[in-house]
Amino acid sequence: MVFGWGKKKNIEYTEPKETVHPVSQMVTLDEIPKILGDIVILRKGTLAAEIKSYRNRIDPQREIILKIANELSEDELNPDDLDPHFQIMVNRGKKEVISAIKKEFSNPFPEINSPDDVLRFKKASTAGINKVGDMLGKHSRVIHIFAKKYAKKLTNDLKNLTENLKEVDGLIDNFTITENSVETILELLSSREKTLQKVSKQNLRINELNISIDEKKQKIEELTSVIKKIKNSSDYKNYLDIKSELSDCNSEEIQIRHSIDDEFTKISRPLGKFIHISSHDKDLKDLTAKLSSTPYDVLDANNTSGIKNVLDSIITGINSGSVSVKDISKSNDNIEEIKNKLPSLISIKEKFETKKHELILKLEKFDLKHLQTVEHDLKHEDDNVSDILSKLKIFEDETLDLTNSLPTILHNIETNLKDVTSTSYTISLDTR
Repeated sequence: MVFGWGKKKNIEYTEPKETVHPVSQMVTLDEIPKILGDIVILRKGTLAAEIKSYRNRIDPQREIILKIANELSEDELNPDDLDPHFQIMVNRGKKEVISAIKKEFSNPFPEINSPDDVLRFKKASTAGINKVGDMLGKHSRVIHIFAKKYAKKLTNDLKNLTENLKEVDGLIDNFTITENSVETILELLSSREKTLQKVSKQNLRINELNISIDEKKQKIEELTSVIKKIKNSSDYKNYLDIKSELSDCNSEEIQIRHSIDDEFTKISRPLGKFIHISSHDKDLKDLTAKLSSTPYDVLDANNTSGIKNVLDSIITGINSGSVSVKDISKSNDNIEEIKNKLPSLISIKEKFETKKHELILKLEKFDLKHLQTVEHDLKHEDDNVSDILSKLKIFEDETLDLTNSLPTILHNIETNLKDVTSTSYTISLDTR
């Protein structure tokens, strides 16, 4: 076997690794702003140091490009053999490129002695490099054709400047991310504090509403007791009895009306005929019409004479033939019967009306204003309790949502704090 050609079995050895569990540091909410402030100060200082390093690397490149521009300004580029039109283009392109470089790169880029100098440096250097780059781009063909030995050098050096500046932008962007994360954490802290304040206010309002409900319920109990006392009184029971009697009167009145209507129904035909042929005055005509439709309403002592007059006139009309009926004798008998019953019918109505009127007067003697006022107050308090319970439900739901949001806010603070500090923190709410 030739040395080195055989296959040698490789034995792999893996060194055992100890599993390290990161320990979470405890931190209170009050300590977080200082931690963030220290991080920002530290990273500002680091940012300034790193960008200062880039600045010290970039500025010599600026000087090199400025030196190339000075060399280019002294080089005639031999455009005399060119067409006059091209000569003008070459000279103008050369002049504008040199002018741009000298204008932007004659002075050193701003020094960086503190974090506040970073953005000033970035602004000045970016503006200068962009303007020179734009001018070189504008006259790219002229420079590459008639100034080849300068074109490549200018392009490479400007490219290096741009790449270094991108590194600077990256560092600043990273620091901006840190600042934004810090701002997010501070906003979360403020949000938590505002949420706690709102929860506290909501709880105070909930307590006030609960107290108000208790007061209203006590008031309701008092009003209910007053109403119960009134309704258990002998006066109120007497009132209900009279009211019941008055209610019974309605049924009695219907029966009396029906009975009287039945009597006058017997002469409804001659009454109806007589209405159209009567020459009586208006009052008697109206009386006749009501006797035909609602006799109960006109039966009283004052109308007795008029009613008899109407009935007598109907008999006269029947006998004379002006009021046509099927059976003259029967019709006359029915009319005479009603005339004889008039005092009895009127008496029945008057007794009923007197009884009803007396019940109404008795009912009016009872003062229900106090009961009605208490019942109105009771309804008002019941409505108030319903309104307060509705408001209470809204406040309780809002408070529950706010309370449930607090753990999420704390978790977001811990997550963002870890991203900013690269340290795992657990927030302690222990105020000891």
